[in-house]
Amino acid sequence: MRFVQMLALSAAVGAVALSQGCVMQSKYDKDLNDLKATMAADKKAADEAFAAEQKKCADDKAAQEAAAKDAAAAAAAKAADEKASLQKQYDACVAAGGDKGKLLAQCNRERDDAQSRLAQVKASIDKVRQALESMRAAGKLDVKERNGFLIIALSGDILFDSGKAKLKDEASGVLRELAAILKLMPDRLFQVAGHTDDQGDEEKNWGLSMERALTVVRFLIKEGVNGKTLSSGGYAFYQPVAENATPEGKQKNRRVEFLLMPNLSELLKVK
Repeated sequence: MRFVQMLALSAAVGAVALSQGCVMQSKYDKDLNDLKATMAADKKAADEAFAAEQKKCADDKAAQEAAAKDAAAAAAAKAADEKASLQKQYDACVAAGGDKGKLLAQCNRERDDAQSRLAQVKASIDKVRQALESMRAAGKLDVKERNGFLIIALSGDILFDSGKAKLKDEASGVLRELAAILKLMPDRLFQVAGHTDDQGDEEKNWGLSMERALTVVRFLIKEGVNGKTLSSGGYAFYQPVAENATPEGKQKNRRVEFLLMPNLSELLKVK
């Protein structure tokens, strides 16, 4: 009898424990679901806030760009209006000035035209400088300005023996390299100028300087340089670049130079 009672009590306790276990699992599942729902809601809210912030940034950027564009357009319009107003005032002044006003207007146009041509000449000179830069950097020649001319200078001792007008063998390489550059500038005119030191008499130095210049011109023409772009001149010892009192000075004065000649059609208009 007592065994039966104990068996019944054990069954009752087991039922209660089973019941409590089911209750704890249900609460866990509910709490987990609630947590997932909260997290999902938080993520949705964060995504919506981020999207809203992105849109706000895009709208602000678009507004700033539009404002900048409007400001630029307004500034351009204002500048155009001011230019038109100044031009109107200028035209009125010219009209009121009669012939003097017309002469002033013509003078201004000619000034602007001359400035434009001078800019073209400068660009052409810069082009020559750039073309010769590699040879200058290698010490094969010197490029400088003197008396308004662009000068390409080669030491006479590189090209000729003392007192001679026949090219040295080693001169050919330098002159061929220079000829290749000159051929790239068929619209430029160059004078080849020979110079001597003050040794010897005047007549001999005149002849020597001229003959050296002609020798270089003939070589360049054989290398394909258009003869129409070349001229020659001899200056004897009358244009020294150093004192003839020292051997070093004499060496500097014995030279052959290429003068970039101005194209008068770039500067003047013949009417």
